Amino acid sequence: FFLSPLLLLAPEPNKRDTMATAFSKQSMLQLYRTVLKLHKRVLPQEMRELGDKYVRSEFKAHKSAPIGQVKEFARQWKEYVYTIDLQAQKGQFGKPLDPKKAGFLNDDQKENLARLEQEARKIGEGTSTA
Repeated sequence: FFLSPLLLLAPEPNKRDTMATAFSKQSMLQLYRTVLKLHKRVLPQEMRELGDKYVRSEFKAHKSAPIGQVKEFARQWKEYVYTIDLQAQKGQFGKPLDPKKAGFLNDDQKENLARLEQEARKIGEGTSTA
């Protein structure tokens, strides 16, 4: 009876999935904390409250997403952290949404974006009810 050395090194399929899931959860929790710390450090109170609510909602909604979607989700949040940090250094927040990216939004995302924009405008005008 002969066992290949490669077989001995490969984790069992169910263990591999468990490790990937654990790593994914740990890295997502770290990213979540990074975003909230960034908000605390650079955003005005009104923007922070709105941003924190949005972050919690999005991370909660993606808890059980497929790994491919989670990777893209994490990539976009890392880009967000970089962008907000740069904008904070300039003292001005926001940028127009790329029309190509807007075309990929589903109806729920478009609705959430519209609500976010409406609330952000209220905050800018000083009329927020949040």
